[in-house]
Amino acid sequence: MKQIGFFIVFLLFCFASFSQQKEIGITCRSGFTFEISQQKNWGYAKPVVLSVLPNTPAEATGLRVHDIIESINGEPTEGKDYATIFSWLQRSANERILINISNLKGRNKAIRLTPYCNLSNAITEKDLAEVYAFYSLEDAQSRSFTCPFKTKVSENVNLSNYKTFGFSKPDAKNRQLENIIQVSVRKCLEQKGLVYAAKKPDLLLESYYTYQKNPNYRSTGSLKKLPVESRYNMNTKRMENLPIYYNPLIHTNQAAYFLKLNILLIDPNKRDTNRLIWECEANELLQSDYPIEDYADFHIPLMLTQYPYLKSTDQVQFFYSRYRYNYTGIGYNMDNLKEIIRVDHATPAEEAGMLTGDVVEKINGIKFNNNAKSADSKYKQFILNTMPFRNEKTQFTNAEGFTKCMYWNPMDYVRVSDAIKKTEFSAVFSYLFYFEPYINLSGSNIVSFNIVRGKQKLTIKVKPVIVEEELFENR
Repeated sequence: MKQIGFFIVFLLFCFASFSQQKEIGITCRSGFTFEISQQKNWGYAKPVVLSVLPNTPAEATGLRVHDIIESINGEPTEGKDYATIFSWLQRSANERILINISNLKGRNKAIRLTPYCNLSNAITEKDLAEVYAFYSLEDAQSRSFTCPFKTKVSENVNLSNYKTFGFSKPDAKNRQLENIIQVSVRKCLEQKGLVYAAKKPDLLLESYYTYQKNPNYRSTGSLKKLPVESRYNMNTKRMENLPIYYNPLIHTNQAAYFLKLNILLIDPNKRDTNRLIWECEANELLQSDYPIEDYADFHIPLMLTQYPYLKSTDQVQFFYSRYRYNYTGIGYNMDNLKEIIRVDHATPAEEAGMLTGDVVEKINGIKFNNNAKSADSKYKQFILNTMPFRNEKTQFTNAEGFTKCMYWNPMDYVRVSDAIKKTEFSAVFSYLFYFEPYINLSGSNIVSFNIVRGKQKLTIKVKPVIVEEELFENR
């Protein structure tokens, strides 16, 4: 109960933030985040891109994580602080911004992007999908996890000077594992812009690994009582449960196996004492047998997120979010959620005839509750009362630390659908997931809005577009 209470307090904070927004202006975003690099080997004293948000101008231009921003509208970025760079991006609101970037593929490539602008007091359907995620955790969730990767990079090299890579002679006794390592590393490095060269490469990859039973292993009985590690598989693009222990409460004697995987990039043209350019080492405690081949295929892409821009030397934290929701093109007023203050051009809402200034009374027959505190209370009651309809086998912890996240039990879809319609829950924003059977048993995805326009009362039916957005980043 305390965890649910904490989650609801978070929601109240969101609503409070909405209601306190008094100044109505324009907010423009380009769709990426950055920080000023302090690393001598990659973009020192310049902005480095940390994440590129899906369905944004930045993604459309091809901007990528770890790109170095050399200049903005002709102004060099080196030595400028974060506030200055941010102001340069904001200064060109609604105008095309010229950005020059460098990465492993080349230097000073010019890209142009136009920021997306919105009313500062408008809340989007994406925002609402985040706030009301518990209507469909299958479609709206954010998760985080940490990997025990120790990473280091030579301070005396500029990684942008390395353009090609190859592999040291593989261990013939472990041909299958060596092949998996090489295939995985090659795929990752080529995606980053490096080129494979069988002869005279700039970098050589070497790998070391061990996998052994724990001689001091003591069975703890039921494994169900021990924490389950869930991580994002960059190959399958989904979260998966793994037989790994990564928890400070786990004693080494509870691990059945020990696993170690070390990936090194060396400069073959340097002397032995200076050859090591980059290294990442993983040390894991396994609760049961987990073939090292499977581990390498899963985790090498995660390990190589640290190249060429190193975020953490001791352990690496990752964040994953997935949102699939109905998009009509409506923007709601943060101070009065019933009021539509934006209808995007050429969207389902505009095509159906919805206008700025329309006031929503009902959505899909569910009456709008415009009181933020009351709406939050009803949402809390919905979460508590529908817990029996969730599948405990799907339980996970979200990025906010709420441990009772679970998907709906297919056997209870009818009950969930009935609960959604109940007046006491006021689940008006469940329309965001109206394509799901537990929200709408009919199988259609046409959303009905009852609106007031001046002295008129209208019913407008909208056929939304289902939008999918995934973000995975190294934090």
